[in-house]
Amino acid sequence: MKKILLICLVLAAACSQTKKEDTKGLKDQVMEVHDAVMPKMGELRMTEKQLLVMADSVAGDTTAAARYRELAVAVSSANKSMMTWMHGFDPDFVGSEEEVKAYLEGQLKEIEEVKRLMLSSLEEGQKALN
Repeated sequence: MKKILLICLVLAAACSQTKKEDTKGLKDQVMEVHDAVMPKMGELRMTEKQLLVMADSVAGDTTAAARYRELAVAVSSANKSMMTWMHGFDPDFVGSEEEVKAYLEGQLKEIEEVKRLMLSSLEEGQKALN
């Protein structure tokens, strides 16, 4: 009977360790996405400013000026989405293993969407400037 109890305890500990490794891996994935696009924030701000300058320089062409302003708003919005995500992200989220896993999975989806917004708006903005 003691052997069965010991085996159960060992298996429970092994499962618990695997769950902790899973959540560590998820947290690492979230941070990898963040770290990949965080350096782009400076480019976003610069691109936004350049787009606004271009909008002012073609003020006589209201269609072109509106397009530059529209792109500047998209770039600014992408930058703000990163700031919002960073302020909301809790790297020390506490809960059950299932709650932590669900939280990190949600954060991974959110930061991947932020990445998509940042990269696509930056590409469109820079394309318009060239």
